[in-house]
Amino acid sequence: DRIMLWTRVTPADPSATGPVDVRWRVGLDPQLRRIISRGTVQARAASDYTVKVDAGGLAPGTTYYYAFDSAGEQSPVGRTRTFPLRGVDRMRFALVSCSNYPAGFFNVYRCIANRPDLDAVVHVGDYIYEFAEGEYGVGADIGRVPRPATEAVALADYRLRYATYRTDQDLQEAHRLFPFVLVWDDHELANDAWSGGAANHNPERGEGDWAIRKAAAYKAYLEWMPIRESQEPGTHLYRTLRFGTLADLVMVDTRSLRDRQVAATNVTALADPNRTLLGAAQETWMFDQIRASQRANMAWTLLGQ
Repeated sequence: DRIMLWTRVTPADPSATGPVDVRWRVGLDPQLRRIISRGTVQARAASDYTVKVDAGGLAPGTTYYYAFDSAGEQSPVGRTRTFPLRGVDRMRFALVSCSNYPAGFFNVYRCIANRPDLDAVVHVGDYIYEFAEGEYGVGADIGRVPRPATEAVALADYRLRYATYRTDQDLQEAHRLFPFVLVWDDHELANDAWSGGAANHNPERGEGDWAIRKAAAYKAYLEWMPIRESQEPGTHLYRTLRFGTLADLVMVDTRSLRDRQVAATNVTALADPNRTLLGAAQETWMFDQIRASQRANMAWTLLGQ
């Protein structure tokens, strides 16, 4: 009965720091003549001028159209769809991951945009890559140099990296046409990230404290992704979405709460029962979700990670 709507406003004055009023509308037709909901929000510098609207009061299993306007400019009209409540015997998701801007073009996102039969897009991580230009893909050869060209470490870096990815027209079109259900993996933070660090985090090279970098990456991720944010403290990306009586989609964070990875040859460490992939709270929650799905007699329980 609700959906997350997302946009970003680029202030006319790049040096502006004040809030910008943004109006949003949700309707039943692409021309937005039959408006069912509307409102006004403010885009602020504190959230990188991104806007998220938790639009409620919607009907289940229904296609909606929406748009934003600000200072005389209107966004393209987006299309989205709520999940059904009951009486459904088919679901069709696109599953994607690992989109590295300098390594090539995002043709798969265009293929997704060309599919009218999808209910949603499930993105299971590596929406961006944090590496510097040339370290994991040479964007200069194809006109796709990521910004900043250096490794993303600070909040401003991660924000700019997401902004660079969102200039891709195929990615824009996939977002415009379908709701996205997302969770991160390591490259939204740094290569082989875990709760206390990452293989690609190097304080000795001036990359600072891991907790600060992790918090910056998390903040930018929440700003740029159409995710309904949890009020729980700390990193909290795990949640369940129910698709009628057909499937529960349990989105699991197996990256930011995990123990450090060990070599496959380290049998003692691998056998340690205290090692965790999910963290204690999420592990308890996940099994509660699976049991609830069984009690509800859902045909499918899907783990997205």
